[in-house]
Amino acid sequence: MQRSQIGWCALFTCLASAACTSALPTESALPRTDGNSALSPFRSSAFAVEISTTRRQVRVSAPSAASAASLFSAAGAPEPGTGLHASLLSSDAVEILASNYSAGAIGGTVPGKILITFDLTIVNRLREVRLITPTFPYPPANVTGIQAFPLEVVALTTAGGVTATSGVITVASPRAGTAVPSADWDGAPHSFFNDAGCGATASDCFRYEPFGALEAQAASAPRRVGFLVDPTVGDVRIRIIVAADLQSRTR
Repeated sequence: MQRSQIGWCALFTCLASAACTSALPTESALPRTDGNSALSPFRSSAFAVEISTTRRQVRVSAPSAASAASLFSAAGAPEPGTGLHASLLSSDAVEILASNYSAGAIGGTVPGKILITFDLTIVNRLREVRLITPTFPYPPANVTGIQAFPLEVVALTTAGGVTATSGVITVASPRAGTAVPSADWDGAPHSFFNDAGCGATASDCFRYEPFGALEAQAASAPRRVGFLVDPTVGDVRIRIIVAADLQSRTR
């Protein structure tokens, strides 16, 4: 890694109050953060977004780690002398809302794939604190405000099988395949954790969605994001990082 990120890694590792959840042994994923030790510490700071293609719904769960927002007082003002704080935001600072799930036809966008889209809305839960462009992770050039990106995308695998209950036979098809972010994430792949760029061997480049600056206790406009999945995929688990600096309205 480059720049000053070793120090930031230490900061956010200390802020993590719980261990990262274990990966299921039958998961397949693109990309994987558990295969990139430099990014693994950030998994516990990501919101868990679960997509069910069978129930046609999206569910959002809060990160297990606290965020730098905990450095602020209960009144929402920075501690004296601290100024701005680069931040991987958790549920103490923001809420993520998912709505308007939609799944297209097989091959409608990419041959052999289904495009799943939904809207994300970010709510600033802090009092007297604006959310502005992050200094870490490193934002794309000329892009301002909150940045959200899928740190990890996992298509869950199930074996399927046959069950019989009260004379009723139920056949469950096996579920497997891949899921990757679609171009509905407006930002092209960007290297958020170093300045090495996004070459063919890069393992830390992610599509992203910019949400702009967000005032205290305000909600962003909904932004559509999406994923391309194989028709055989039933459930997808995504870890989404929300990054912004915190700025007191009194400054």
